[in-house]
Amino acid sequence: MKKQDINGKWALVTGAGSGMGRTTSLELARAGANLILVDICGEAIGNVAREVEALGAECQTFCVDVTDWDQIRNMADTINARYGAVDILVNNAGIAHMGFTVDTSIAEWEKLWNVNVWSIIYMVKAFAPAMMRRKSGQIINVSSGQAFFAVPTWGPYATTKFAVDGYSEALRYELYWHNIAVSAVYPGIVRTPFYDSIKGGWMVNVGMKLLMATAMKPESMSKLTVKGILKKKRMIIPAIMWPVYLFKPMMPIPFEIAGRVVAWALRKEQKTPV
Repeated sequence: MKKQDINGKWALVTGAGSGMGRTTSLELARAGANLILVDICGEAIGNVAREVEALGAECQTFCVDVTDWDQIRNMADTINARYGAVDILVNNAGIAHMGFTVDTSIAEWEKLWNVNVWSIIYMVKAFAPAMMRRKSGQIINVSSGQAFFAVPTWGPYATTKFAVDGYSEALRYELYWHNIAVSAVYPGIVRTPFYDSIKGGWMVNVGMKLLMATAMKPESMSKLTVKGILKKKRMIIPAIMWPVYLFKPMMPIPFEIAGRVVAWALRKEQKTPV
């Protein structure tokens, strides 16, 4: 597939202050795009803005809570008035959560849903209409490899990523007729601060250390993501997630057994007295 030229185009990235948001912004700048960096932490995006500008790209920053519709709508009005429409919208903002599905509090569910799902809905609602009027644009939604396999104790998080997957699929069909490409990204474990809040018993702690030791670097995942953006791929999947994507539908029993065993072991560990 022929690569598109994004030199001089404006790309907006949410959650741009750290992790994959930062490295994806830098990779887009290296590909020639100008950046609009969005994050709830003004200091963080200020630092990333300096890195982006050092690469020769123009850069704008907006300190915005992406779970607040009014803040997003006001930001979109400013950006659309200035540029007509963004060329590339990367919905990257997201948070992690580890805990048994039934044990997860309503407040935790609401926070996960607001950041991981509602922020994407808000951003698309705010920016897609201008793209549709212009008949061009590209939207990238960051889902997760857990949209392929909901790992025990990650059920609430996986639920939000299944939602992002379905939302992206329907959006892709609908916006195709407006010449707008929609891509979904399915990272596996990526070595970012995203997992810093994950704590648990010895099994969880040892497991996380092993996963972090073998995790993909955010720079590598961002390079893969930008390559997918340039080729307007509908699905951007790292090599480690392809076996899950391909084999789970064909051979569900091994995944079913693995899920049950891991859930049993983690629940038993949780009930073990300290």
